[in-house]
Amino acid sequence: MQISKSDYMLFLRHPAWLWIKKHQKHLLPPIDPSLQSRFDEGHAFEPYAEALFPNLVRLGFSDFSSYQSLTTLTSETWQAGAKAVAQGRYEDGQITCITDIVSRNGDGYVLTEIKSSTSAKIEHTFDLAFQRLVLEGAGMPILRCEVAHVNRSFRKNGQIAPEELVTITDISEEVENQIENTRRWVDQALSVAKSNTMPDPAPERARLKSYHEWLEIRAKITPTLCPESIHLLPFINAKQASALIKEGITSIDDVDDPTILSKSTRRYLTSRSQGSQIVDHDALDRFLGEITYPIYYLDYETSQSLLPQWEGTRPYQQVPFQYSLHVQREPDGDIEHHEYLHREESNPIPALLKNLRKDIGDVGSILVWYEPFEKTRNTEMAEAFPEHKAFLFNLNERVIDLMQPFSDETITDPAFMGSSSIKKVLPALVPELAYDDLDIKEGASASRLWKEVTMINPEAQERLKVYANLVDYCTRDTWAMVAIHGVMKEM
Repeated sequence: MQISKSDYMLFLRHPAWLWIKKHQKHLLPPIDPSLQSRFDEGHAFEPYAEALFPNLVRLGFSDFSSYQSLTTLTSETWQAGAKAVAQGRYEDGQITCITDIVSRNGDGYVLTEIKSSTSAKIEHTFDLAFQRLVLEGAGMPILRCEVAHVNRSFRKNGQIAPEELVTITDISEEVENQIENTRRWVDQALSVAKSNTMPDPAPERARLKSYHEWLEIRAKITPTLCPESIHLLPFINAKQASALIKEGITSIDDVDDPTILSKSTRRYLTSRSQGSQIVDHDALDRFLGEITYPIYYLDYETSQSLLPQWEGTRPYQQVPFQYSLHVQREPDGDIEHHEYLHREESNPIPALLKNLRKDIGDVGSILVWYEPFEKTRNTEMAEAFPEHKAFLFNLNERVIDLMQPFSDETITDPAFMGSSSIKKVLPALVPELAYDDLDIKEGASASRLWKEVTMINPEAQERLKVYANLVDYCTRDTWAMVAIHGVMKEM
């Protein structure tokens, strides 16, 4: 049995994850649309990195048969005098990998991994260390290991130049430091893959930030966790769980020293021990007293892409394409609603700002949920369109974060689960109002669907339906703020 690079990375995430792939693959969850969208963006980035290598020969495979013959084809390509090969396959006994790019360098080779992140990360070191073992075992000495990733400072100005979009980071030293660990882990991974018995699926064995994802997979293969299990603490991670278990603590009620836990988890434990909602009325009155009429409840929906779509934008910049705005001009006054949704492929910012200037006045408080998001978007839009700078800076000066009393524990409730997210606060304070009845329930889906029907496939039959769902979702966000603010005023 061989293990591939992807098998090895699954092993590092959790040994049982690799075993399931090899023995009970049907239990693995399918790739969801959001993850597939990220994969697609990564594939779209690859040609820009490959363009940095002259005379590159690109191989790859289309089916299992061509995968099996790819190792031979790769060897023949090198023997024919290739200077650089993309998507070649290499084998060393029981381990195999397909590399992004291998290029000649004197008497050795350079191994280049293409990643759609904006920097080299620790998991890239593990990835390249495995590849280096395979290639050197196949007789190809590796002189340098590097990551070709997105240049976070790139700003689109005309046609995208690969040498400006792509940054290469040398991580040879980091890879070298992992080689001996990698040899040992490869042996362990092979043992797991060959075993007829699944290794211990304990959640605390998860690594590389896969703890919560592993919990979801684990639920399909073993009995559910005890309701009081520490693994069900909100915001806990594998390292923290391991520390508690090392002290013999497996139940939430047994946690007597929460200092190793995150602030959000500690917030939950405090509210849980109180047993009910607690309000610091003096602090809440001070907060509410800062809000002045007219009140504008504002929310943006944004789209981001690895490859900047519009002039002046950067990779992964979150560009607002929609807003919802509820307005209350005086106490006990009627609630108005205004909204804008961009429905064209052009940069949405100019039209969005034109409409927002008409809908929002020059005075009064602007309530948002998590102010760094909206204020950063305003600052970015001001940079891209300086003629709107005064307007946008005025907005930022008037912003008040409605989330603040929940994040600073002015209001606590066990039902918040330690979170100050509007998705947790709303059902606790306004149980009759939620997101469950909507077709779009969270911002990542809104971003992806808008881009799909506007930028990728504007002829899609479901386009009008998606737009209607986007309006419903964004409207719910600001109406939720109206409702929560109303409850806060009655506390």
